[in-house]
Amino acid sequence: MRSVVILARHGNTFEKGDKVVMVGAHEDLPLTAHGEEQGRDVGRVLRASALQLDHILSGPLQRTRIFAERVKEESGASCAIVLEPRLVEFDYGPWSGLSNDEIVALSGEAALHAWQERGERPSGIDFTPSAEQARSDAQTLLQAVASTPGTSIVVTSNGRLREFGALLSPSIDICAAPYKVKTGHSCLLVHENERWAVIGWDLSIEQLQAALVTVV
Repeated sequence: MRSVVILARHGNTFEKGDKVVMVGAHEDLPLTAHGEEQGRDVGRVLRASALQLDHILSGPLQRTRIFAERVKEESGASCAIVLEPRLVEFDYGPWSGLSNDEIVALSGEAALHAWQERGERPSGIDFTPSAEQARSDAQTLLQAVASTPGTSIVVTSNGRLREFGALLSPSIDICAAPYKVKTGHSCLLVHENERWAVIGWDLSIEQLQAALVTVV
């Protein structure tokens, strides 16, 4: 059995000139107009490919849900969007809603750098879920999509995508620190013969279009 899986990070939630802050589970921001267009772009690329989108999973926050809706609209998929609580972004505790400068003032530059560059949770700052639960969530979700034939898209956020990346790291040759995915970017995976192959990580829309050709 062969499964093709696209892991997608939702589109932009900040307009140019907005204060950019750490967006967690309690910051239920809408997408900007550009963020919605990023979802449409993914849908258009899927429609133009020879793949039929069979399954859509999304986190329940509006930034992921609306992105998934735009993908569905443009791809022409007939499947329902399944809202998956294991895809909701982390609650970043006291860091939630703070800018980088405010996080540095609270916890120090080293703590922020460790999270951004190495995925290390800061001492004394509780993220929810725990590291163990987040890894379990990612593992069970990967197992679920691996056992689902056809093509699936999974729309989530930065923290959750880092967990997928850590689990898939033996199959990723090169990627940004650590397993970060930019807004509106995607990762393309294939599961076959009980193995994951990571075709591309943190792909722009143009790179996703080119990568999809290789998995048809």
